[in-house]
Amino acid sequence: MQGVGFRPHVARVAAEHGVTGLVGNDQSTVFIEAQGTPAQTDQFIAAVLGGLPPLAHVASTSAAAAKVVAEEDAFRIVPSRHTPGARTLIPPDVAPCADCLREMHDPADRRHRYPFITCTNCGPRLSIIRDLPYDRPATTMAAFPMCPACAAEYRDPADRRYHAQPISCFDCGPRLWLADANGTELATWEDGIGQAREILAAGGTVAVKGIGGFTLFCDARQAPAVARLRERKRRPGKPFAVMAASAASAARFADLSAAQLRELASPQRPIILAPMSAGYDLATGVAPGLGDVGVMLPSAPLHHLLVQGEEVYVATSGNLAGEPLRYQNEAAVADLGAIADAFLTHDRPIHVPVEDSVLLADGATILPIRRSRGYAPLPIALECWTAPANGAGAGAESSGLPSPTGIELNGGDSAEGGGGGAVLAVGGELKNTFAVTRDAMAFLSAHIGDMESPAAQLAFARSVRQLIAMHGRDVELVVADLHPDYATTTWAERYCADRDLPLIQVQHHHAHALSLLAEHRISPDTRAVVAAFDGAGYGLDGAIWGSEVLALGGTADPLAFERIWHLDEYWLPGGDSAQAAPWKCAVALMDQLGLDGSGLDGSPLPPLAAASAQEVALLRQLPVAAASGLPGLIHRTTSAGRLFDAVASILGVRQRVTYEAQAAMELERLARNCVHAECAAWRPSGDPNGGPNGALAVLLGAVIGGTRRGQERACLARRFHSGLAAIIAAALVSAAEREDAEVLGLTGGVFQNRLLTGATLAAVAALTASGSKSRPVLTHRLAPAGDGGLALGQARAGHCLLTWAQS
Repeated sequence: MQGVGFRPHVARVAAEHGVTGLVGNDQSTVFIEAQGTPAQTDQFIAAVLGGLPPLAHVASTSAAAAKVVAEEDAFRIVPSRHTPGARTLIPPDVAPCADCLREMHDPADRRHRYPFITCTNCGPRLSIIRDLPYDRPATTMAAFPMCPACAAEYRDPADRRYHAQPISCFDCGPRLWLADANGTELATWEDGIGQAREILAAGGTVAVKGIGGFTLFCDARQAPAVARLRERKRRPGKPFAVMAASAASAARFADLSAAQLRELASPQRPIILAPMSAGYDLATGVAPGLGDVGVMLPSAPLHHLLVQGEEVYVATSGNLAGEPLRYQNEAAVADLGAIADAFLTHDRPIHVPVEDSVLLADGATILPIRRSRGYAPLPIALECWTAPANGAGAGAESSGLPSPTGIELNGGDSAEGGGGGAVLAVGGELKNTFAVTRDAMAFLSAHIGDMESPAAQLAFARSVRQLIAMHGRDVELVVADLHPDYATTTWAERYCADRDLPLIQVQHHHAHALSLLAEHRISPDTRAVVAAFDGAGYGLDGAIWGSEVLALGGTADPLAFERIWHLDEYWLPGGDSAQAAPWKCAVALMDQLGLDGSGLDGSPLPPLAAASAQEVALLRQLPVAAASGLPGLIHRTTSAGRLFDAVASILGVRQRVTYEAQAAMELERLARNCVHAECAAWRPSGDPNGGPNGALAVLLGAVIGGTRRGQERACLARRFHSGLAAIIAAALVSAAEREDAEVLGLTGGVFQNRLLTGATLAAVAALTASGSKSRPVLTHRLAPAGDGGLALGQARAGHCLLTWAQS
């Protein structure tokens, strides 16, 4: 990967060890010739690999003896060489390094308080790259010619800014200014920063242009300021992230482990969702109804100049509700002018908008929620099979994919004349990312977002064009979700029709399972059983799936899968409207399972009390109307997400939601308030595998019965989590024994619930201790368990099919 300072690092190490020779690179490797005594060269290699530059990572090394060059007396950096068909990796954007921050705060340094300070070890990369190779003329910094002082640093191999493409200073770099809500310039440089701070202190909102786009700031401790931002952004309940000046400041209001604090301060600068600490003092409107707060540290030099001491600011994406991030000055003023009181902006263009990454603190570990800045578009390696054969495995359901030998390929080469075509995996409808493959690697895009708006679809199409162009491959196969109405699916159909490309569609939960196996590099030859639990995914039978135990791998067809188990199917009223009204899910489930919706005193339980008699009567007429031939009124489903909504409704947690998973998140928080061991250990009685005493009846019956008896809501919520986890574990282990599986896995957005995931892992361990075969249980560590990871699973499917078809 270019732009990480590897060649200067090698040259410095060579000088330290008295080694002569050379170092250079091409698009995929660094090559070194080192000459010295055996001890010198051994120590040199160890030092090169043992003290890598901050952004460098060595995937593999090889070494061989070379002839001695008799008259060599120096070590030199040689020009890059071009290998046809090869492409360098695209470096991600990273936060300012400690050296740059020290210079920025040094009054004697020529970049003192320079808001665009950068070097080889830090700064913008992906967001400014127009094309590869990564050289200044191919970036948005091409418009800023270097001054003599910057040019000298750029050319000096001993300088930290050697070949740092975004290098600049006050004399030659971008310009900073503050504008009002209409875009009229008010002040520049220090005056602009100072006035922006005054606006924030007075309770105002400032839109700040960072590395990858605009962020909306307001004082996180001023409740009126937070409420005003919510009202203007039309975001009534979804939690805001906040920015603190330092890890020490963040630790005063967020409960973070030492490892999580290190990740918080890492070059990637992610948002980390962590439990609120005892010292939490932010406005309640920051994360209403939740026990976690999303915290991050400054990711751009400008943030460091803006956020000081113990100040904490709301730092939320600069966009309209349901639309992509704004990153261009004029568009930001036009769209955000009704939200922000001022804009602190600059004239360095952003070519690729990049959102913040989001991680979830889980005990001492960290789980990925959104993989974006700092991580994207770094690749994830793809495994394929070792012994392909024709035909599906015995007993396997159709994967919904065509036979590999039936795919008609264009046989296109890369745009540079070799290396094979690429797979384009377009991802899902929510939390969209897409992926492009080459050289047995999947390159996931930065976060795009939900695809319902035309603006989001345009942003998606633009990002696809950019990433494909950067990788220099012709697309040979496109992979989409099975859902016919997803915007990504219809886009893929048009894209393939225009280019005469083959399109395959992968069932939603199958893609989730493939994503999990891909990030753990599990070969398709390995038999695996994976639980994929989420809100909704289009099933092979046309129903809405959402609680699937799938067996896959280890068959003659590496893309076949079998649906082993799922929760009892039930009907969901009103389609998407039920997602916004948990009471509808609860009433529908209680009616179907024959569960009484009244308390011991005859009063209605919370779901029935939340709606009018007319609403309930209409809801109960939907199955009758649907049976009379009116389609779309109800949908068959096995959704685990809607089950969480129903339980949240029955317990009175929430009857209507304003953002995805709100009810489930608040239910998990309620369950965490229970500290009774017997609730954590609760296991349902009866047969959880279907029929009149199936899982749904057992779980909801226990919740409703406990509600009638006046049991603590927190204890009932905890029992629900424990009971569902026990059912999932039993289904997983039973399926694994039947299938002789080698690995188990948990995937899908529901397993971003830490309480459920921990309880499921514990229940599997308990079954193993009681005599079941021990098998590893995989969870996500690189790609999100939710729909932000779908594209990785689709990419693995396409990669295997393309590789098979070409073999």
